[in-house]
Amino acid sequence: MKKTNILPDKHILRITIIFIIIMMIIGTFFDLSISKALYDQNNIFGNILAAFGEYPSSLGFVASGTMIIIGRNKEHKVKNILQIILGIWFIISGSLMAAMLPTNYLDIPSILSIIIGLTCSILTILLITKLAKNTDRQTIIKLASVFIIVIFANIIIVNIIKIPWGRARYRLVAVNDQAYFMPWYQPGTTLKDTLVAQGVLKEEFKSFPSGHTANASCMLLISLLPALSPKLANKKNILFITGFIWTLLVALSRIIMGAHYLTDTMVALAVGTLVFITITKLIFSSR
Repeated sequence: MKKTNILPDKHILRITIIFIIIMMIIGTFFDLSISKALYDQNNIFGNILAAFGEYPSSLGFVASGTMIIIGRNKEHKVKNILQIILGIWFIISGSLMAAMLPTNYLDIPSILSIIIGLTCSILTILLITKLAKNTDRQTIIKLASVFIIVIFANIIIVNIIKIPWGRARYRLVAVNDQAYFMPWYQPGTTLKDTLVAQGVLKEEFKSFPSGHTANASCMLLISLLPALSPKLANKKNILFITGFIWTLLVALSRIIMGAHYLTDTMVALAVGTLVFITITKLIFSSR
C-alpha cells in the first residue's frame, strides 16, 4: 500500500480546513445570536444526536480491538496472548460505551440501548473482519494504532482545554440571570466560581470546546478503511466526506441543545481533523 493512498486527497483536506476557519470566524462574531436562534432543548434531532453522536469513538474502540486480534503475532506465544487480551479489552470497552451512552441523553429503556449498542458493535466486528481478511498484519496493526491514538488524543486534548477554560454553556446563560455570554477567546472568568458556589453544576462550564463533536470527528477514521481493502481505494474521499458530514450534524445538534456554541464545535472539529491527519501520517510513515 502506498503511503500517499492512506489519507484523503489533499484538496479535500484543504477545503475542510478552510471551511472550519470560515465557520470559526462566523462564530466569533455571531456565536450568541446563532445559539439564540437555534436553541431548543426539546428538539428530537438534537436529543437523538446527543445520544448517538459519540458512537464513532466507542465503535472506533471496537474496530481497533478487532484489528488487534486479527493482526496479532501468532508466531510469538506471549505477544499473541497479550494482543488477544488487549483486543478483547477494547472490544468490551467500546461495546459498553455504545450500550450505555444513549441512556445519558434519551429516556429509553436500558435494554433497548444495550441492544442497539451491541448490534452496532457486532456489525463493526463483522465489517472489520471482512475487510481485513487478506490484509497484511503490519497494515492492520498500524491502522489499529491510528484508531486508538486518535480517539484518546481527541478526548485528552479537548478536556485539557475544556476544564480550565470554564466557558458557560448557552443553556445556562438562557435560564440564569447571573450567567452571561463569554466569547471563546475569553477563558477563566470569575463567573464559574461564583455560580458553582451557589449550586450550579461545574458541567455547565464545559462549553469550550465540544467533547461530543470531537468524539463524533472520529468518524473521519472510516476514510482509512481502504487501507484494509483495495476494493475501497476509490472510496476514501467519499468516506471522509461522510465522516465530516456526520460530525457537522452532531455539531449542529449540540448548538440546538444549548450545550455548545458554533466556535466550541469548530475548535473540536479542528482538533479532531488535525489529530486525524497528524497521527495517520506519523504511523504510516514509520517502518
